[in-house]
Amino acid sequence: MLLCRQETTQSLTARVVKKISTKDDDVLGVTSYGDALYVLLSRPSNQVAVYSVDDHRHQLRRLHLRAFTTHYFNDLASCVRRRCLYVSDHHSRCVHRYDLAVTGMWTWVMSATSRWSVPGAPCGLSVTPVGGNLLVTCQRPDKLVELSADSGQCVREIALQSDIVQPWHGVQLTTGQYVVCHGRWNDLLRVCTVDGDGGVAGGYGGRSGSDVGQMNYPSHAIVDKDSRFIFVADCYNDRVVVLNRSLEFVSYISEGLSRPDRLHFDDGTRRLYVGQLTSGVVVIQL
Repeated sequence: MLLCRQETTQSLTARVVKKISTKDDDVLGVTSYGDALYVLLSRPSNQVAVYSVDDHRHQLRRLHLRAFTTHYFNDLASCVRRRCLYVSDHHSRCVHRYDLAVTGMWTWVMSATSRWSVPGAPCGLSVTPVGGNLLVTCQRPDKLVELSADSGQCVREIALQSDIVQPWHGVQLTTGQYVVCHGRWNDLLRVCTVDGDGGVAGGYGGRSGSDVGQMNYPSHAIVDKDSRFIFVADCYNDRVVVLNRSLEFVSYISEGLSRPDRLHFDDGTRRLYVGQLTSGVVVIQL
């Protein structure tokens, strides 16, 4: 059981069910669709490894992303509604969309169908819970950009206030607010809720540290719509921080984790996928 120090009346249990090795490749993104788990790796070619979600043992194939520049700030997301994968290309300031097709028992990636320009250097990706649009967290300048899932056109831009420095990843809540992970070594390292004007409504974190209320490079966040927990990859503290919707501390998940940097949650199986910098993907059953 992975249940650490608990500060609220809510509870959480978790257990590691599998560790997927990616050898020497950093994990830049992880997502699932149907029967397949997709892992974006720091490689110049064959950048996406595809595994079966049933046992996670067999690498079904590798996918080569053409006209794509590998960068540590890239990310990967999937959209069930539109049957596609999104990959951010930080260097080229664009997002690639890859359509998915089901053949027999398996889901496969088809060739890239769209390359969407982004008004900034894209980092984290997520899909908005209501409209199903693509939310892109950008740097230079620091902002959130919502792109239409159908056309790739910009729906809205949210300039982040000045103390949100170097945002890495954002997700939208059903309330319409956003949760944003941000920070660099000499500034605030935190996760915060952001309103539609880019203002901070609440936060967890501060100066770098490992105590409750502190983080050390929060890089990625996901939301469990059922439990209403928010999971945050606290990379250099080797843990996932679990918060409630008010960004109050619930617990840590730390056993078996080393440099957790990307997160994905499968609502159907209630599995949390933790992509790590140099040690693969940890599959945690919640």
